Amino acid sequence: MEISRDHILTLLIENESDIGICRRKSVSLAKQLGFDEVKTGEIAIMVTELVTNVIKHGGGKGKILVCEVKTDDQQKAIEVWCCDSGNGIPDLEKAIKDGYSDKVSLGIGLGSIRRFSDIFELNPKDLPLLNGNHLSGFENYSNCIRTLKWVPSKKWIGTNRDLQIGASSRSKPGEVLNGDCYVVNHISAGKTIAAVIDGLGHGKEAHIASQLAREQIILKAEQPVNSILTHVNNALRGTRGAVAGMALIDTVSNKLSFSGIGNIEGFVCSSNEKKTLLSFGGIIGHNMRTPRVFEFNFNPGDFLYFSSDGITSRWRYDEMDWTKHPQANAEHLITNFSRNNDDATVLIIRYSS
Repeated sequence: MEISRDHILTLLIENESDIGICRRKSVSLAKQLGFDEVKTGEIAIMVTELVTNVIKHGGGKGKILVCEVKTDDQQKAIEVWCCDSGNGIPDLEKAIKDGYSDKVSLGIGLGSIRRFSDIFELNPKDLPLLNGNHLSGFENYSNCIRTLKWVPSKKWIGTNRDLQIGASSRSKPGEVLNGDCYVVNHISAGKTIAAVIDGLGHGKEAHIASQLAREQIILKAEQPVNSILTHVNNALRGTRGAVAGMALIDTVSNKLSFSGIGNIEGFVCSSNEKKTLLSFGGIIGHNMRTPRVFEFNFNPGDFLYFSSDGITSRWRYDEMDWTKHPQANAEHLITNFSRNNDDATVLIIRYSS
């Protein structure tokens, strides 16, 4: 993917007054590029935390670059490089957890920066090229953080009329909060992202983890499914963690892309075969393996099935009437095959013939 940079701004970081200057300049560019108020606010937090880290942890002096990035297919983003000459970050995974700091501070900076970034890199190997030349002066700094945030496309507010959707979810008996949840988000008239998420355990902490994962999936819905899982993994650090199965359904190309971590059961069925969806082991937010994407044909008449492990294995696929509306089958499985010691969720999506 070829990229070009424009609206390039570089500023020295030398004292605390530079925090406000860098924030205001970055917010101005973000608005110019088309970010809404919410996303602009996130960029303001990112830049504030980056510059604050230089002042408090990076030797007190540094340099920041803020610019527009544009791809060859005209997708736009705001890119930020922030460099200093401090001692570096000895343990990034520890440092990005909210509440951690080796200084007298709240320790929320790096965690916020990573969550609000679509791309987050510590000490990238290659400095940016500007007009064919590496950025002057940045090579003199020992530590750099690069972040990039894409300008959101206009949100689709309709539905995918080719899909019939059925979903049912309930908390463990006796619990008020459900540690499971599901997502169905129509990205366009022909593309839909769908997922089932199971926060580890049950109750309040599982609910927090699954809802945070759901939020990230909706926010990053236009990205590839494996990239979305990576964002969810970053967001869930410091929580109990979760497992999830996720699919992108494209009714224009008649394809389905799947990626999953943990014990979410899933399969795709056509008129003559049932294909199991393979998830990798691990816990999102803790020890997630690099997600892989599996591609399937998904034609009219086919359907997708997801369920959490709150559904027992006692039911038989060939005893179900799959000609019924997916909602009827989802409710049937929840009613008759839910475990009494766990939350339970079923999501069924049929591509109407």
